[in-house]
Amino acid sequence: LLAIPSVKREFVAPLTMTAEVIVEIDASDFRQASIEATPGNLTDTVAYGNRLFTTSDAGVFETQFDARYDEGSPLLQVHSAPATAIVAGNGQFAVSLGEVGLLSREVGFGDGYGWIDSAQEAILETLAPYSRHVTRSSVHLVNYGESPIPDFIRATTHIERRPNGFTENIITEFSEPASLDESLRQVVGQDITSDEVRSGEAFDVLGNANYRLLIQIGNEVSVLNMLATRDRPLRVNPYRRIDVSNETPRTLNQALSTQALRSGFLVEHVGGVHVLGDSGVIELANELVVQARTFPASRRYVDTVVLVREGSLDLVGFIDLDGTGV
Repeated sequence: LLAIPSVKREFVAPLTMTAEVIVEIDASDFRQASIEATPGNLTDTVAYGNRLFTTSDAGVFETQFDARYDEGSPLLQVHSAPATAIVAGNGQFAVSLGEVGLLSREVGFGDGYGWIDSAQEAILETLAPYSRHVTRSSVHLVNYGESPIPDFIRATTHIERRPNGFTENIITEFSEPASLDESLRQVVGQDITSDEVRSGEAFDVLGNANYRLLIQIGNEVSVLNMLATRDRPLRVNPYRRIDVSNETPRTLNQALSTQALRSGFLVEHVGGVHVLGDSGVIELANELVVQARTFPASRRYVDTVVLVREGSLDLVGFIDLDGTGV
């Protein structure tokens, strides 16, 4: 229906009447989740299926979570080393543990207290010897290690059909990490050496959102596509639909996180939060926020952003109106 211009126009008309809607919620309306608090200072969280994974300076933790029930679930400490980032999907999670490396493990979905027994027996696999941050690129991984240029870790998958009729693309194997330095050197097209790329002198990799890579060359920011089709080498090429070279804020090169939206990139940096999309640059916050979060794996919230501030929670949605993000 939204493909019909007249229907779309009437549907989105109320959204253009006001810039924001403020909803005040009394703290007594909240129901505390019946799960144990994660020890230490929290660094990252990810929900996948009926599991909640958290990382902190006290380690990596996993628990079962179902908002429909009040019964608590035990908290499993997966690893005791300080962790900085975790991602999960396609039957696996991967976690950054600094000098311990990038570790991954299969994720099961058994309900009840029995889940923790099988989770404790699951084996952690080392994918890379060092990891300060990890992100997903479709089913694959991008590991930010000691080099300024991240490594690409290709995943092999197969379709798994479960008794309830649900199907999922499950990861069966990860390949050895492959550096992106030569691919980036070729696509940048400048007279630079591979050594300059590896040292970070030629350009900065600010981060990636799914299969799109955000790089900065001098004062210009560019978006690249990483294409990893089955049985073919990784290809990196410019993504020209997002052209933000003349509109980027000064503090974008101090990016804290880059996250995926259907409409482009969400970039959280020390000067605020911006969306970089086909329509240009949209400012969501002009100050440092506690956390920004997107939901690229969701069916309904692929263009929704949550901004956690000190005293409030912003829920921001995007609809493209005549080429202009609203």
